[in-house]
Amino acid sequence: MNTKALMGRAGLLAPLLLAACTVMPEGPSATALPGTGKSLEQFRVDDGSCRGYAQAQLAGPGAADSSSHGMQRSYDDSYQKCMYASGHKVPAAGRMLGSVPANAATPPPDTPPPRY
Repeated sequence: MNTKALMGRAGLLAPLLLAACTVMPEGPSATALPGTGKSLEQFRVDDGSCRGYAQAQLAGPGAADSSSHGMQRSYDDSYQKCMYASGHKVPAAGRMLGSVPANAATPPPDTPPPRY
């Protein structure tokens, strides 16, 4: 077999070998808490179901990033979406404000409240 053919086959096998070395997530590294009115037992049932859902998503067509970090991130995203859809609490990105920031615009005096 010539060197060019051997290199071509090695190029085809490289992605498969790298994927085989990737560590699959064993569980979520993301937080979820029982939703309002949800029992601990319902949380456990949903947790198990969402872990299975997240694992299945790793084999889907959108699982292009096969690094361990990328797979964990994809797993966590799928897990949290499932838990949220099941009525549980998951952290949201953003900043929580305890009061009005000092640089917030102040409406002129006698401004009526907004109508919704």
